[in-house]
Amino acid sequence: MAIVTANDVRSLAVSGLHHPVLALVGDDIELLPAAEVPEDAKIIYTREALNRDLGDEVTDIEVDLMAGRLTALLTVTPAP
Repeated sequence: MAIVTANDVRSLAVSGLHHPVLALVGDDIELLPAAEVPEDAKIIYTREALNRDLGDEVTDIEVDLMAGRLTALLTVTPAP
């Protein structure tokens, strides 16, 4: 099970990459430029979404809550 950490979200917020995203690559969360996400990976959060949801400056509490929210979204299985 992949876990999004507060450091993952914090790294996304301050990344110097071009259009950075957090992606689920296999069982790992990786910070990548959007253009370099492998075909079999899943983008789970973008910096644009982070800025829209939390603004340009994020607090430690916001980062912790967002990491938990993203992890929860990864573990939810759709109903049959």
